[in-house]
Amino acid sequence: MTVAYLDKKVALICLLALASVFIIGILIGHYGISSSASKAATEDRFDDKQFVSDVLDKVDGQSLRQFLKTLTEEPHIAASKRDSFLTKWIKEKWMEFGFDSVSLSPYQFLLSYPIPDQPNKIYLYDSSGSVQFTSKHKEDVLRPEDEHEHFIHAFNAFAPAGDVTGELVYVNYGRIEDINMLEELGVDLKGKMVISRYGKIFRGNRLKNCEDAGAIGVIMFSDPSDVASNGTDPANVYPNTFFLPPSGVQRGSTFLGDGDPLSPSWTSVKGAYRQELNETEGLPKIPSQPIGYGDAEKLLAVMGGADVPEDWKGAIPGISYKLGPGFNEDHLGWKVRLVVNNIMEDKEDNNVIGVIKGEVEPDRFVLLSNHRDAWGYGAVDPSSGTCSLMETARILGGLVKAGWRPRRTIVLASWAAEESGLMGSNEWVYDKIHKLMNRAVAVINVDICVAGDILEPSASPLLKNVFMEAIKNVPSTKDKNKTYYQFLKEYHKNDEKPVDNIEDKIKILGAGSDHAPFAYYAGVPALYYSFEVDKQKYPGLKAGYPMYHTGYETFYLMDHLLDPGFKLHKTCSQLSLHMILQLVQSSIHPFNPTHIIKELEKAIDTMEEKNVTKTIKDNGAGQAFDLMTESLNGFKLSVNKWTQMRKEMENTGALDDLLSQRILNDQIMQLERIFLLPQGLPGRHNYRHALFSPAKFDSYSGAAFPGIGDLLNGVDKLNKEEKTARFKELRKHLSDLMIVFRQAASWLSHDSEI
Repeated sequence: MTVAYLDKKVALICLLALASVFIIGILIGHYGISSSASKAATEDRFDDKQFVSDVLDKVDGQSLRQFLKTLTEEPHIAASKRDSFLTKWIKEKWMEFGFDSVSLSPYQFLLSYPIPDQPNKIYLYDSSGSVQFTSKHKEDVLRPEDEHEHFIHAFNAFAPAGDVTGELVYVNYGRIEDINMLEELGVDLKGKMVISRYGKIFRGNRLKNCEDAGAIGVIMFSDPSDVASNGTDPANVYPNTFFLPPSGVQRGSTFLGDGDPLSPSWTSVKGAYRQELNETEGLPKIPSQPIGYGDAEKLLAVMGGADVPEDWKGAIPGISYKLGPGFNEDHLGWKVRLVVNNIMEDKEDNNVIGVIKGEVEPDRFVLLSNHRDAWGYGAVDPSSGTCSLMETARILGGLVKAGWRPRRTIVLASWAAEESGLMGSNEWVYDKIHKLMNRAVAVINVDICVAGDILEPSASPLLKNVFMEAIKNVPSTKDKNKTYYQFLKEYHKNDEKPVDNIEDKIKILGAGSDHAPFAYYAGVPALYYSFEVDKQKYPGLKAGYPMYHTGYETFYLMDHLLDPGFKLHKTCSQLSLHMILQLVQSSIHPFNPTHIIKELEKAIDTMEEKNVTKTIKDNGAGQAFDLMTESLNGFKLSVNKWTQMRKEMENTGALDDLLSQRILNDQIMQLERIFLLPQGLPGRHNYRHALFSPAKFDSYSGAAFPGIGDLLNGVDKLNKEEKTARFKELRKHLSDLMIVFRQAASWLSHDSEI
């Protein structure tokens, strides 16, 4: 009995010992795993430079080439049959690549088209009423492979249908300063037809400027001085070079607005209210038509009037540029007739949205995007960017298939109907505004990857460091043994105005592409970049690329002339990958608010140099301006304190837990939202960013303190009463800026007080 009792006791002790070991093992395992998981969650994954390098090495030039070939096989204007095909193709490809989800987001759009069997025309009549010249409505076929039966006729989208006849006046680029110069020279545009060369400003601004001056119609052309600086002989233009031939015509929108014109401040989902056409602002009221410089020559050759100012002269061979109005002595009584047959149609079109879910912060996302539609084949705009987007998608999807997960969620977007007025992106931003303002970290938008071979970046100042880090880790296309940063430093030393600090070459964002609604309406900081024409090699090309929106923007242009071997496309894609990995993998957002201060102080200095501050003070707004700059100084102090605090927290390990990381990240992520004015900039409800937004009179250009520039524009021409009202509005805007800086300083503060 005693023996049996001892055996049971021993057994019980052994059982308890085993249970204890088991429980201890579970506890050790639980806390060990939790500790390991916590460490994995808080560590800076972007510190794994070998992983980043390996990802960049996956970019393949042949893959990029094949993507571009598919994208440019046919013309694909917004909501066309081919555009719908590409929508489906992109969606299927992203699913095939391994994305967690890919969806379509449909919206309603008012779009503009020419009538296929009633092309727009310009006629030149002699004094007896006989037609002496008729314009072309499409490009000459220079390569049989470039011809397509459904290629869109030349037109300015949203220019209204009309039939007008009158005398011709040359208006240079149609800028406000050009219109003012004509006034000084005694040339009146009222009741006149005008002819303008493309360039310098958005075509919609050009049309509006001429309309406001009383013109009845506008003819736009690309001058050889801007698109064929090496000469117009066949050997010097496409298909032998990337310069524009005489019949090349730039298509494009003239709508001065963003998003669906019939739902100007709300999303155009199916069933949403659409206003009447006559209630819509931003649509031109006079007809307009683009032509090639070959056709422009026929019109300019017979013009009369005084010689144009020296810097207004173009480079059409044999042409003596005249102001007009009307025609020379040999062509007295001649007239120009403009016939535009454009129509507008309601269409449904889709954005494609692809998602790779984040592992640690799935509710925070970084976007990479481009639009899909083109005015023709779109080999440069937008398909050089879209093929890069596809290659990035292929690589990221492959990583997911191999078991990788980003820290934050990645969203890729293919936007609809950008060319008509940034429509797909704007409607999506209106639709998702609350999510974006609370969860979006940043957006990288790559519209045109390759138009030349020199990188030209622009960014929200907060993101300059992201771009700088990328170019320091991506190899140069010229020399693999150098980074692109090293190449740029050497390159810009030879600029007309040499620059040593590459950060100074990163411009303030303009509009003109799909980052605009994110940056200027939702307050999501953005990056935008492209490879542009080498201005040192081709000094005559001051902006853009010669084939822009023409029928010659073909796969052949890219494959044989702009980027044989797709080396530039590879670098473009590597930059996107590096920046998206930095933004999704870094434990602390790589944002630097000191760049905001630098840009604002630079703008203040420029105002001083150009006597803008004197104008403000001489007209009763000096106190408001001083209060604004005082508030800016308070914001600067807060930025410096916050930047120092972040360094100290990183050095002392105070950011080694998820909660501390989230608090700091949300603080800097939300900073740009503080700069949004609920009512928008003066006269512009859809541009809410008070500090950095496009200039009102040139939506392509970015500006610091845009509201000040807008309100002072043309102020010297106002009567006393109008001037008083304008400066009253300026005082109100300066007050808004003062409040914004005060709120931003408070936002960055770590004081316990609210």
